[in-house]
Amino acid sequence: MLTSQQLPRLAAAAKAACLCEKATGLPAEITVAQWALESGWGASAPGNNCFGIKARAGRQTQVLSTIEHIEGVDQKQDLEFAAFDSIAECFDYHARLITDGKSYAKAWTNYMGSRDLQALISDLAPIYATDPAYADKLRSVLSKPQVQAVLALARGKGNG
Repeated sequence: MLTSQQLPRLAAAAKAACLCEKATGLPAEITVAQWALESGWGASAPGNNCFGIKARAGRQTQVLSTIEHIEGVDQKQDLEFAAFDSIAECFDYHARLITDGKSYAKAWTNYMGSRDLQALISDLAPIYATDPAYADKLRSVLSKPQVQAVLALARGKGNG
C-alpha cells in the first residue's frame, strides 16, 4: 500500500510518463516502475535526476554516492550522475535514452516488433542496472493495484 506522500508523486510521475509514452512510444509502465525504484517513489531526485541516470557528455553533472552490484557484491561508490533543469527534462531524457540510445537499441527493436512489455523489462534491466534482481523489482512495482489504477487515470481510462 502506498502512502499519502507517495500517491501524489506517483500521479505526477504517471502523467509525465504518459506524455513521454505519447512522444516516444516508451511504455509508461517502464518509466513509472523505474522512477519508483530509482527515486524511492519520488522521495529523492538530486539534480532533478529521478532515474539514476549516469553522467553523459554535454550534460550537467553531480557526484553522488550509490550502491553498484559488481561481481556479486554490493559496493558503495561515488559516481557522476546527470543533472537536469527540471523533472520534465529528466523524464524526456530517460524516454529518449531507451528509445534512441545505442545501448538499448536491441531491446527497443525487439519491443517494437513484439510489444511484449515483460520481454522489454527483461531486456532492459541488465543494461540499465547492476542489480541482478532489477527486472523482478520493476515487475513488483507494476504489480501494485494502485500503480495500475494511477496509470489508467493518467491515460484517461480510469474511473475518476
